[in-house]
Amino acid sequence: MIFKYKPEEIPVTPTSKRVKVVWRPIIPIILIKGKKLVGYEALIDSGADHNIFHGDLAEIIGLKLTSGKSRKVYGLSGEPIKGYIHNIVIKPIGMKEFSTPVIFSLQIPKHSLGVLGNIGFFDKFEVSFDYKKKKIKVV
Repeated sequence: MIFKYKPEEIPVTPTSKRVKVVWRPIIPIILIKGKKLVGYEALIDSGADHNIFHGDLAEIIGLKLTSGKSRKVYGLSGEPIKGYIHNIVIKPIGMKEFSTPVIFSLQIPKHSLGVLGNIGFFDKFEVSFDYKKKKIKVV
């Protein structure tokens, strides 16, 4: 399946009114648990070890967030965030669904995108990025 990079306008600086366009490998997915599902956009992130989404999404699809196995996740800042691992089904739009572990955390900023990482996405697909053509191939 071929997806297009998504343009996002971001401020030049945190206090600036000026914006610049950044192209990101973001794809539409559906998170599924039983009969509950939610549409979402996720960043394909080869630097992420795991699939990580905001904890609110766990509640929306009917999971009790804290019933998952507790896990600390470290990012760019080096500071840990607390998350909980749950197995769910993910269906990228236009592709087959697959079961995968996901870490849900309430410590991810609400405006942030979830990420599809190495364990649970890259280990299931062949992914290639063509930034010049603004295309992502997932097979």
